[in-house]
Amino acid sequence: ASPGDTVYIRGGVYDDFEIAKTDSNYNYVHAFNKNGITYEAYPGERPVFDFSHVPTNLRVAAFFVEDRVTGVTFRGFDVTGVKVGEQPQSEAFRIRGQADFVNMAAYGNEAIGFYYTGNGTGTVLNSDAYDNIGPTDVSAGNTDGFGAHGGAVSFINSRAWNNSDDGFDSISSKGPVVYDHCWSFNNRGNQNGVGDQNGFKVGGYAYRTTGIPDPLPVHTVKYSLAVNNGANGFYANHQPGQSANWTNNTAYNNRRANYDMLERVSPTDITNIPGYREVLHNNIAYMGTTIKNDNNPTENVTNNSWTIDGGLQLTPEDFVSLDTTQLSAARQSDGSLPEVTFMLPVPSSSLFKNGLGYLADK
Repeated sequence: ASPGDTVYIRGGVYDDFEIAKTDSNYNYVHAFNKNGITYEAYPGERPVFDFSHVPTNLRVAAFFVEDRVTGVTFRGFDVTGVKVGEQPQSEAFRIRGQADFVNMAAYGNEAIGFYYTGNGTGTVLNSDAYDNIGPTDVSAGNTDGFGAHGGAVSFINSRAWNNSDDGFDSISSKGPVVYDHCWSFNNRGNQNGVGDQNGFKVGGYAYRTTGIPDPLPVHTVKYSLAVNNGANGFYANHQPGQSANWTNNTAYNNRRANYDMLERVSPTDITNIPGYREVLHNNIAYMGTTIKNDNNPTENVTNNSWTIDGGLQLTPEDFVSLDTTQLSAARQSDGSLPEVTFMLPVPSSSLFKNGLGYLADK
């Protein structure tokens, strides 16, 4: 294949592979070093790649887009069965170059679904990562649905659920990350309850004081949904500056808090402080702790369910439905998110009248 080509993959289950390359840490089952090629399901068919027989003497990267590779697109197939063994981490997709994903799914792995690292950049559209659970307490804390830890990445119309660590994680990102119309729900750890379990872990550089980008990226979280996660729904995660602009999001029944705006003083001072640089407009929080670590000025936090008229007293009658099972319904035929009524404000609700929540543009 040459730049500009499309490689079509026929339907069926692929489960017998030779490992393309190894290094001191990884078995790279498929390694991509050519630019500008699309790997796409044959029209009307849905291939499944099952990596359950790949050895775990090293970490496993089922699909690896190498450094400086650009213009790679994956479209319309599933990845499952990636194992981790006693390793701390494996990945279904490991991206150090530039790669885009359309209508993809990574599920039933002991591995991260989609993992951008190094200078990895790209867009993930209409894709799902679910039931990815690290079996050991070490790997459970590294098994996110989606990870953006490289350059600029956009997640659009994508869902993460039932992963042992976070649904979406952009800790240590060098570039701005966009979460646009994304859903993250029921991320609640492994069989021992181990894992970070946030819906959206958006900022942060752990407790590093070196190697932090200057300027710090400011992320975007809009029209997104966090439900029933074991920790926080939306989390600024010790960002040493503004983590994100948070607009028209909805959070429901997240165990620690629906919104946690924890920041730290600066890139050189690791002291944790309530966030004072975050911007939150048109968001909904219902059930559980609404928001914590919030020291933001009033003008930065307006037209939210907890700020309108001193805080709206929400009841189930404000919503068309509170049925969370809608969220894992099959996607529409074009790959877009399913049409749902979960936490859709009824027309008589102040939420509807004020244009709040993840469905406000529907």
